[in-house]
Amino acid sequence: MTRILIRCDASLLIGSGHVIRCRTLARELQRRGAEVCFLCRRQPGDLIGLLEQEFQVLALPEQPLVACEGLEGSDLYGAWLGCTQEQDAAQCLEVLAVAGINRISWIVADHYGLDVSWEEQLVAGLPGTDAGPQLLVIDDLADRPHQADLLLDQNFFGEATHQRYQDLVPPQCRQLLGPHYALLGPEYAQLHPLVVPRTELRQVLVFFGGVDPSNLTGRALEALMDPPLADLAVDVVLGLQSPHRQPVAELVARRPHTTLHGPLPSLAGLIARADLAIGAGGATTWERSCLRLPTLVVAIAANQLPFAEALDQAGHLQLLGVGASVTAEQIRSALLARMTESKPEKAAPALTDGWGALRLSMAMLGHQGAISLRPATAADEALLLHWANDPQVRANSFSSEPIAPKDHHHWFQKGLTDPNRLLLIATTVDGCPIGQIRFDRQFGSAQADVSEAAVDLSLDRCARGHGLAAALVRLGLQALEQHWGPSVEAVAEVLTSNIASNACFARAGFTSDSELLSESSLPRSRAVKRWHWRPAALLCSAIVAVGSMLLFQI
Repeated sequence: MTRILIRCDASLLIGSGHVIRCRTLARELQRRGAEVCFLCRRQPGDLIGLLEQEFQVLALPEQPLVACEGLEGSDLYGAWLGCTQEQDAAQCLEVLAVAGINRISWIVADHYGLDVSWEEQLVAGLPGTDAGPQLLVIDDLADRPHQADLLLDQNFFGEATHQRYQDLVPPQCRQLLGPHYALLGPEYAQLHPLVVPRTELRQVLVFFGGVDPSNLTGRALEALMDPPLADLAVDVVLGLQSPHRQPVAELVARRPHTTLHGPLPSLAGLIARADLAIGAGGATTWERSCLRLPTLVVAIAANQLPFAEALDQAGHLQLLGVGASVTAEQIRSALLARMTESKPEKAAPALTDGWGALRLSMAMLGHQGAISLRPATAADEALLLHWANDPQVRANSFSSEPIAPKDHHHWFQKGLTDPNRLLLIATTVDGCPIGQIRFDRQFGSAQADVSEAAVDLSLDRCARGHGLAAALVRLGLQALEQHWGPSVEAVAEVLTSNIASNACFARAGFTSDSELLSESSLPRSRAVKRWHWRPAALLCSAIVAVGSMLLFQI
C-alpha cells in the first residue's frame, strides 16, 4: 500500500484554496490505490470537518492566533502557521507516532509558512521506503527554498513561468509548472471539449470565494442593478459563513433573474452555462479557463496579483484591480463595455484541459494501465504548443528558441489537412493526453516505391521516467504501417547529447548509423545521430532480394 501524508493549511480565510486543491489531489491518489492521510492544525472555523468526510485527518493542537496586522511576506505566512517550523514538524512527528503511522511513501506540503527547514526535519524523522519518503511541495509564491523531489506551481507568469524556482529547489527536482497541471475535479476534463464559444452576454456568474470578507459580491450586485444590465440572468455563489450573506441575500431579492447559491460540490455547471464571470483571482481562475469563460477579475490577495496581471496582459482575463480599491462603478463600466461590444471578444485558448490532478498523480505513483493513440484534432493546438515549448524539449531540439503561438498556429492548421503528416496524441485509459508522436512522409523521387517518414515525439513531464517513450514509438510505428502501408521507413535524427531519446529509439527496435552527422548550422557539440526503422514486410523483401543475388552469383 502506498501511503501519502498531506500537510496543508486548513484555515477558513487563508487555507480554503489549499484544502480544495489538496482534496482534489487526494481523491485522485485514492482512486489510484493510495492511502491518504491529512495533517492540519485546528483553528477556529477550520475546514478539517470537510476533509474528515472522506479522509483520515490527524489534527495538530490548536495554537493561540497571532496578530497579523502589518505583517507581510514570510512574516505573514509564518504567523499563519501558528508556531515555529521546528515546533510544527515536531508536533507532526508526534501525532504520526501516536497514530502508529511510520511508513510513508510521499509527503505533500501545501502551506505558505513551510520551507526547507520543516521539510528536512520531517523527512529525516520519518522512516519510509529504503530511500525514505519523497516530498511534493505545492507552492504559488516562489519566495523560499524547498528540499523537494517534485514541485507543483499551477500559476501562470507568462515567459517567467518556468524560471521562478531556478535557485529554490535541488537540480534533480521535477517541476510541474503552469495551469496545465492545475488541480481540478474530473468534471472539468469531461466538460472541457464540450463547451461552445460564447456569442452573446446573457448569463453572469458572481463568485468571490466562500467567505468574501470585503463583500465584493455586494459591489458586483450593485453594479448589476444598473437598468441597462437588468435583463442579465445572474448566479451568485456565497458560503453560509460569509459575514455578508444577509445583505447579499437582500440585494438578490431586489434584483430580477438573480439566484443565490450556497456552497456547491462544484462550480462546473454554473461556469459552463455562464457567458461571463465576475470573481477573484484564486484557484477558480483555472476552472473558468478550462471551460473558456471570459472573466472580470479582482485580485483579493497579494499573492493573486502577479499572475492575474500576467493573465491580463496575455488576454486570458480582464483585471479590474485589487480588493477594496475596486468600486461598483468600475464593475458596472466593465459590464457595460461588454454589453455594447459589436461582436464578443474571441475567448483566449484554455490554459488547462482539466487533467492536472491525474498528471500529478502519475508523476507521483507512475503510470497505470495501457496507453493508446488517437488522431490529433483542432482542439489539440494549445496542448501541442505547450509540449513543444517545454524548456527540456526546446533544449533537446535543433532550435532552442521558443515557438511563437502565431507560427505554431500556421504550422498546425496546415498539418491537419496534409496527407503526408500523421499526428497522433497518446492518452491514458482515462483519456488524459500525455504525449504526441508525429510522422512526416517524404519521397526520394516521384518513382520511388519506398518513402521515409521523419519521427518526432514528446512526452508530458508527468509521463517521463516511466518507460513510456519506447511504448509510444512502437504504437506509433503500428499506426504508421496501418495508415500508409508497409512501404514507409521511419527515420529519426536525434542530438547525441539527448541520451533519453537515443535510448528510446534503440529500445523501440531502431538501428543507428555508425557515423554521426554534423549539421552545418549546429555547433560541433550538437552532433546528430540518425536512426532507422523498416517495416517487417520491407525487411523480409530486402532479405529475399539479397538471397536471390547471392544465388545468382553462385
